[in-house]
Amino acid sequence: MKDIPVLRAYYSAYPARQCDRSAGATVMWRNYFDNRFAIVDGTIVFSSNFKGGLCFAYPVGRNIDSALDEIEKHCEKNKIPMVLCSVNKKELEKLSQKYSNIEADADRDWFDYLYEKDAMLNLAGRKYGTPRNHINKFKKLYQNWAFEPIDAHNLPELIEFTKNFTFNSQKDESAALELEMCIEVLENYDAYGMPGGALRVDGKIIGYSIGEIIGDTLFCHIEKADITYAGAYQMLTNQYLRMYASGDDVKYVNREEDCGDEGLRKSKLSYHPVELIEKNTVVIRKD
Repeated sequence: MKDIPVLRAYYSAYPARQCDRSAGATVMWRNYFDNRFAIVDGTIVFSSNFKGGLCFAYPVGRNIDSALDEIEKHCEKNKIPMVLCSVNKKELEKLSQKYSNIEADADRDWFDYLYEKDAMLNLAGRKYGTPRNHINKFKKLYQNWAFEPIDAHNLPELIEFTKNFTFNSQKDESAALELEMCIEVLENYDAYGMPGGALRVDGKIIGYSIGEIIGDTLFCHIEKADITYAGAYQMLTNQYLRMYASGDDVKYVNREEDCGDEGLRKSKLSYHPVELIEKNTVVIRKD
């Protein structure tokens, strides 16, 4: 967590609309992916454990070529394959220009969902009828609702809510770890420095969202809601955007991956993303 200011400085200086290029996601998932970083000539390089093997993120900074050369030297010295993960289309093109022999594999489960903020906030038109109807139903059923910023007074309630949270989609190791990370973020809320909001009904917390703004994009890192309240997730998403993304500075919303969860995929597609950010695992082979 002490590295958050350093990471945020790099990602803010070289903004991308990809969740892997955000301090919050990088630090939250550091243990799951064994994230480590080095700074090479004003450029930040990450190594991670992805799909059972060591890989490197595409460098972020002022001297990409120099950083890639250092990754190549490191791999040669340690006799390990040079693998880059979470490589987007533009980065893949640059790698293709630099290296003559590469293999790229795009995994749909890890694509980011990117939305136009105004469309997601206003939900105008027929194609947004489903989420709009959920929000209207929520307001009709639960008239005594409120949305408030996360601060010291409601953090204990949010931690307790998270400890009692039950996943209603697939349950796996990453899902259990995600709850642990949510609790860590809440317990270290000031250190993470990310804006959050909590949704209440009749005074009881039924959900919360925490994210991060980098460049023109709001990244939604955490969204947790009690689905026994009809329309809770749709209401949470809408109110969070109204509180933190209503200005002109934010143009896009990144709601991260679905990791192959069919329920999440259906939900994320219902908001009609403007782009699915393709992320490739790239193996660079010597001739």
